[in-house]
Amino acid sequence: MLRICLVAGGLLATVPALALDEPVAWKDPESGCKYWLTPQGGIAPRYRANGQPDCPAVESGDAVSQTGRDITRELGRGLDALKREVDRLGDRFK
Repeated sequence: MLRICLVAGGLLATVPALALDEPVAWKDPESGCKYWLTPQGGIAPRYRANGQPDCPAVESGDAVSQTGRDITRELGRGLDALKREVDRLGDRFK
């Protein structure tokens, strides 16, 4: 009897999640960007498979490549500075 009540309670707890509708794609007529509209009234940007916003103004390839190169360069500089600092502290405590 307890098992039946637990199973029934579990099923009833999942009913609100099953009632949610899928988000709907919407295209802004002014910008051409695509968004997700949720049944609850929310809006979220829609992204392409490569992670860029789904907008006609966003070029694929060059902008991401340049940004990736910039990030990699800055991370390399930061790691070099950290290594120098660790070496300096190691020499100080010898």
